[in-house]
Amino acid sequence: MAQGSDLTLRIFDHDPGAEAGVQTWKGGATDLSTRTVAADPPRWLTIADRRQGAPGTGPLRQWAMEQINPGAMPSPETAGGVILVSMTPDPAREEEFNDWYNLEHIPHFNRLPGVIAARRFRAIEGNPKYVALYHVETTDIYATQGWMAANETPWILRMRRFQRDRTYFMFQQRIA
Repeated sequence: MAQGSDLTLRIFDHDPGAEAGVQTWKGGATDLSTRTVAADPPRWLTIADRRQGAPGTGPLRQWAMEQINPGAMPSPETAGGVILVSMTPDPAREEEFNDWYNLEHIPHFNRLPGVIAARRFRAIEGNPKYVALYHVETTDIYATQGWMAANETPWILRMRRFQRDRTYFMFQQRIA
């Protein structure tokens, strides 16, 4: 597999402030029952399309990552929101997990109206091991029939049994 671009993601429990060349988003954890952002407590996401040094005040989560699908695509500037999902697959199922994500899941989401870019990453540093970023027109897409159908295919239902440490976040307000 060709090596992708480097990316640094950080999730904070406080406003990290603006930094040149870094996208900053405000949102929170995803409420899976209402399929909306849980704005309390608020969370901030920073996305840097490069490896980035440690911040002044520590993040709740931090990853240095390599983009593995679709390659070296940069973070879109036009998104109205970002949905972040992270997980670690069972090592015995990791090859199938990667096949499912690369062959079915990411292509399916990249075809959904309202998705600007669906990308996935492997952690070089940080946990969980894999992160998917969905740059979307609006985070309201998370509650649409199309989004929910993409998360109910037979293959995803099988693969969900072999994942742990799943996190879900939505960020709907771009600050910088």
